[in-house]
Amino acid sequence: MWAGLGYYRRARFLLEGAKQIVEKGEFPRTASALREVRGIGDYTAGAIASIAFNEVVPVVDGNVVRVISRLYAIPDNPKESSTVKRFWQLTGELVDPSRPGDFNQAMMELGATLCSKTKPGCSQCPVSSHCQALTLSNQSASVKVTDYPRVVPKAKPRSDFAAVCVVQIAQCLDEGIAGSTGNDNLFLLIKRPEDGLLAGLWEFPSVLVSEEKTDALNRRKRDGQIFEADVKRRSSVILREDIGQHVHIFSHIRLTMFVELMILNLKDDGDELCMEGQDSSKLRFIDENAVESMGLTSGIRKVYNMVKTFKEKRLKEQRQVPTRKRSRRLK
Repeated sequence: MWAGLGYYRRARFLLEGAKQIVEKGEFPRTASALREVRGIGDYTAGAIASIAFNEVVPVVDGNVVRVISRLYAIPDNPKESSTVKRFWQLTGELVDPSRPGDFNQAMMELGATLCSKTKPGCSQCPVSSHCQALTLSNQSASVKVTDYPRVVPKAKPRSDFAAVCVVQIAQCLDEGIAGSTGNDNLFLLIKRPEDGLLAGLWEFPSVLVSEEKTDALNRRKRDGQIFEADVKRRSSVILREDIGQHVHIFSHIRLTMFVELMILNLKDDGDELCMEGQDSSKLRFIDENAVESMGLTSGIRKVYNMVKTFKEKRLKEQRQVPTRKRSRRLK
């Protein structure tokens, strides 16, 4: 359900937080207690505490930042920690002690509707008489309400490069392998570290390379760092070929993936390797039918589609070769 949406970290925290609450046997009722739950930050804690439990605490999201920036004509960078702290302080001073939940929802709704980013409806705004940004704009043509909050240019995404090796096991015949639907072509998946980008998700083996111009030979040497000696000892390479590259854009990273397909044939004791993989928390062998339905990231799914396209093209070429030879003989 979450595949391709980019919410993997949130989904993991949602599960961890739910388990944490169940273990304690009581749902937290204050913002401070809610912040102790995995995945709950200031915004969620304030929203739950004020709306569900009537605690007098503020809620600050992007819409509230816009309203507060204009009410107080705050020219500072809204992303800086000192400015964020000020937003929370000012909003906290405004919260209605008798109806904190209604107040917080009204502030968010005001920012989402009338006090919009580019076309604020100041003539209809219930707090326009208190808006310092509107006052300044009426006093000077050089000032606009939409000058607040200050627009901060987005940082240019950094460029990263990775060698991705899609490893296919051409023969792994033990029927006891998890995730197998009877197809003896298995793909090796590696679990990412529990911290950082795409934490804890499964992907094809990959390793970062230093630059875009890194040649295929060096990328293959880096690929070798991925595999344990056991994998190399128990298999032989049937095919190893670069099949292209894919660029995936994250919010802060432009990742270029150089994709290589490696098809391995397991030796006599190779089936044991597949079975050992099922007991590992860091690697897994999944057959191609299961890969289709597995919750992979959108970037990894596109890499898999590249592999499918390459294999289909190669198979088509192989089928055409005998036909061409026969046509030559006929001539």
